[in-house]
Amino acid sequence: MLTTTMESKVYLIGIGTGNPLDLTPRAVEAISDAQVVIGHYFSIGLIENRLTGKQVISGSMSPLERSASAVDYAIKGFKVAVIAIGDPGIYAIASTFLSYLKENDLNIPLEIVPGITTASSAAARLGSPLGHDFAVVSLADQAGRWQDTLRRVKAVSRADFVLVIYNPLGKLGNSRLVEICNVLLSSRPPDTPVGLVGNAGQKDEDLRITILEKLPREKIAKDTLIITGNSKTYIYKGWMVTPRPYQPGLGY
Repeated sequence: MLTTTMESKVYLIGIGTGNPLDLTPRAVEAISDAQVVIGHYFSIGLIENRLTGKQVISGSMSPLERSASAVDYAIKGFKVAVIAIGDPGIYAIASTFLSYLKENDLNIPLEIVPGITTASSAAARLGSPLGHDFAVVSLADQAGRWQDTLRRVKAVSRADFVLVIYNPLGKLGNSRLVEICNVLLSSRPPDTPVGLVGNAGQKDEDLRITILEKLPREKIAKDTLIITGNSKTYIYKGWMVTPRPYQPGLGY
């Protein structure tokens, strides 16, 4: 097993939406401590004012390439930060990085710094669509086998979960989204509220509420996050609400 020096460390840092107001103090501290910062050029651009004096490695590297680069610098004794939009453990770098360590039998000092997720940021802008039980899927082309994702969506639909959809288009257009909508429509009303939030937390944020039967016909950008309500979700004064009823006397 290959180990690093005591001085070296890898931070996997979630920067939330990229809005400076959504950057946590813990993330700021970790970025400040790092000597080398690695990330997709878009992520790096959102925090470049905090990177003075640091070695910055950016571009369109894959998560696997970012992981390998971070390990290389850590082995040389550097403190390394790998930047991720949202939370590093949710459809982001942490899973790839830990898999890379396992596959290469590496022991690297590691700290995972959570960030505000795209889902929680979008939900806050919509109201309370995640007020009760919900599930999350990604339609990204490399997120896994499509048949596995579809099987999970069918189970979610039968159980009447709110469904959060990341990467609704991928590189395949809206064909997967159409199929998911058909599954959901088999078990919940066609006028079920659906929230769409593009560029959550950014200046050009796009916020819309539609209904399930119209969703496939909506113009949806690839960076849009979709929240489909359950059979109890409703709209009140422009807010999307999934109720969480309490029974008197039972507490929590």
